[in-house]
Amino acid sequence: MQEQPLSLNGQNNHTITGTVVCPSSPRSALVIAHGMAEHAGRYADFARWLTERDIAVVTMNHRGHGPECPPDQLGHYSDTDGWGKVVDDLNQVLLDTRERFPTIPLALLGHSMGSFIAQSCAQQHPDSLDKLILSATNRIHRPQLWISGVLIGGIRRLHGSHHRSPTIANMSFGKFNRMFRPNRTDCDWLSRDTGQVDGYVSDPLCGFECTIGLWHDFIQGMLAIEPSRWRKDLPVHLFSGSDDPVGEMGKGVTRHFQNIRNAGVRETSLRLFEGGRHEMLNETNVRDVREHVQSLLDLQT
Repeated sequence: MQEQPLSLNGQNNHTITGTVVCPSSPRSALVIAHGMAEHAGRYADFARWLTERDIAVVTMNHRGHGPECPPDQLGHYSDTDGWGKVVDDLNQVLLDTRERFPTIPLALLGHSMGSFIAQSCAQQHPDSLDKLILSATNRIHRPQLWISGVLIGGIRRLHGSHHRSPTIANMSFGKFNRMFRPNRTDCDWLSRDTGQVDGYVSDPLCGFECTIGLWHDFIQGMLAIEPSRWRKDLPVHLFSGSDDPVGEMGKGVTRHFQNIRNAGVRETSLRLFEGGRHEMLNETNVRDVREHVQSLLDLQT
């Protein structure tokens, strides 16, 4: 097993960072796009687990995330076209991974916010990947997104893109956590594994408030996702916890799966893990989840 840092040139002099973990004879490759207010390092154990099973793994940090990000820039994509830049960064990583491993299948796994970046990337750059796996995603609820966009747009005009709004944080993460009262921490909604939750809470690179600019970019990016514009022969697989509030406790992610299937995508699947919360790769049944992801990567298409 070889492990080396990833460093690529992105738009506007941005350096894309991450890690490449490679077995001696990889049979497939996976790029992982992490979620909001976390970082690529949280996927290191999973990457090594897959590498032991002959799967090469590339993890990357999105803009506004990760140890190389200046503290005052955490939670902020860019002053202009933030969503376009994070999608382009992900595509650059996919192209680099394809160049490193030109003869084996390449899959993309996006978690939560990363699942929406991954969907945008698959829509805009359909030939950059061979398989799409979505963790802890949700349907594109357009009326709700439009309403949120109006609120966030007003705050952005009043306070600027770098403003961090406790109101927005409470409307999202705070609402999620209230579903698991009585609460032990502010992040109980992430996992039933208290050790994983405590690790997230104590990590200075996790749980920070994101800027209004990032939220604005995120909502506009989600509104542009349209499964009818995806490659119909691209395998798309979803998995989620049945108690993940991001996926509306299974209902929203099921609706998204149905929308993808109805859009004509020929190979698609959904796995709901009973009782699981938001971070299935950090849940109490993590081995079952890892084995499920491996089985998706092993599917011949």
